[in-house]
Amino acid sequence: MRILIFTSSGGTAHDAAAYALQSWLRRWDPDGEVWVEHVLENASIFTRAGVALYNWIQRHGPWMHQIYWRVVEFEDVTKPGTLLAGRFYVIGLLRRFQPDLLISTHPHINRGHFDLARRVLPGLRCITCCTELDGGFGFSRNWLSRRAEAFWTLTPEVSQEVRRRDYRAMPAPAFGPLFDPAFEEVLHQPNSDCQDLPLLVLGAGANGANNHIRLLDALLPLAGRIRVMALCGRRAAAFDQVQGWALRYPQLAVEALGFQGPAAMARIYRNAWAMVARPGARTATEALAAGCVMIFNGFGTTMPQELLARRYFQSRGIDSCIRRPVDLYRICIKWLEQPHHYAQLKARVHQHRLATDHEAIRGLLLKGSHAAG
Repeated sequence: MRILIFTSSGGTAHDAAAYALQSWLRRWDPDGEVWVEHVLENASIFTRAGVALYNWIQRHGPWMHQIYWRVVEFEDVTKPGTLLAGRFYVIGLLRRFQPDLLISTHPHINRGHFDLARRVLPGLRCITCCTELDGGFGFSRNWLSRRAEAFWTLTPEVSQEVRRRDYRAMPAPAFGPLFDPAFEEVLHQPNSDCQDLPLLVLGAGANGANNHIRLLDALLPLAGRIRVMALCGRRAAAFDQVQGWALRYPQLAVEALGFQGPAAMARIYRNAWAMVARPGARTATEALAAGCVMIFNGFGTTMPQELLARRYFQSRGIDSCIRRPVDLYRICIKWLEQPHHYAQLKARVHQHRLATDHEAIRGLLLKGSHAAG
């Protein structure tokens, strides 16, 4: 079977989902061929610029997403049953690869893309793998296309959102998230961190967006009471900044790390006392699967698409959020001095860990929605 996966590096969740799919599909169908395509970046200078702008806003001014998100919600007017930007690239790709199945892991690679693909290759199966945790404001209308055979969701809340938007005939099974096999293998191993001090992880997306230095300044009074691990993504400058800070203030145990692979990230989630990160879909999903307590970073406002993870966590009583560096200090000191509050929160997080139906996902992808159960 030949499978083409459309993704984009606008955010971390979509790439992570695409490459996890590729790994599992190669296990499930070793004689098949699976190709991951960054179609927004490769097909057109206009869509490539849109992805670059998205990532720049995320690093430098998340509040601008309040405008950007609303504008791109009407992106589908540039896709009247086809593509205007990147049309010939996509046609050429489809004709060369001749896929049996097209999977989208990104909201802006459904409408127009599926229409064009099924016109180029009549009978092509198209499935959307949605990476969101909840519906409501912040859930992009561009996720949904009537050309999709099925809309695979992570949670019943997103399946309900599909129905609410009047896509009642489309199968929208909540099969849960699919992680890289190496990530999942570590989740089933015992914790390996036996050190005494609680480990607080400062997260960053793959593009390295972070507030690490401001947070480290606020955490300095907790020297000797916690350890800090600062993830810096693929940004060497962010890594060097944290390293320099750690040399100036050796009293607080700080470890800087660059981009981590799936197995390493699973170990970090398992060993973390808590993780501080933007409420991105993939980080929130991985934390839920690993039973890791999250502290959401709301600096510079919460982006509309980030409200979905916040909403999902709030409905389960496991949401914590900071707006200023001092907020992180206050949360940490409360948990250190009143550990029963942290223990109760940790128990609720474990209670709501996400599960995945691997066999149902395999049936949907390889056999069709009628075989998915």
